[in-house]
Amino acid sequence: MMPSDPRLSVPADVPPLHGEPLPLEFANTVFPVRGEHRDILDSPEGLAWWLGACRSRLTTPLPDSALRGIRAADVDCFVMLRDAARRLVDAHIHDSPPDAWDVAQINRVSSVGRPWLLLRWSGEARPSSLEVSAAPPLVAVQAEIAHALITLLCGATDVEPRACRAPGCVFFFDHARSRREWCSTGCGNRARVARHYARRQHKRV
Repeated sequence: MMPSDPRLSVPADVPPLHGEPLPLEFANTVFPVRGEHRDILDSPEGLAWWLGACRSRLTTPLPDSALRGIRAADVDCFVMLRDAARRLVDAHIHDSPPDAWDVAQINRVSSVGRPWLLLRWSGEARPSSLEVSAAPPLVAVQAEIAHALITLLCGATDVEPRACRAPGCVFFFDHARSRREWCSTGCGNRARVARHYARRQHKRV
């Protein structure tokens, strides 16, 4: 059922969610549509949609009230974090020096609202833990994304970030997951068609 609140509705153009590791899925909020690049984080409605779509992958509790309360200032913060993340992932992939501002931006966000573990154990139930934070939910989500990005860039996971090689695509993906060279089957097909066309053009010369 479609949510009645417009902040939780589906925008006209949304990025495909490929199930990539959270930092890469976040970086992929810039996406191609009919030859043009779009940004799902360009409005409170778009940011609310993405956070709602990825809510099950976050450890930070994110109630609907937080999504309905997104402001333009929140959008600006997420966009700055996303843009820094894209540049750092790209620098990591190409083994090039990072921009110092981007590193400082990620470290600043990571340091805000540090979470801690809360023990949940009562009666005969098995003990479990819940990660909580004193920061507002939207700030805590940014910190969680920054933590995950730092972990990924430092090689503390098995993720091997790659940039999709299909023409016009700007997505990142985890190469370790399937050893592919494209973010999706569609991009793989486009890349093969482009190579076939280039070979035909070369033979005509």
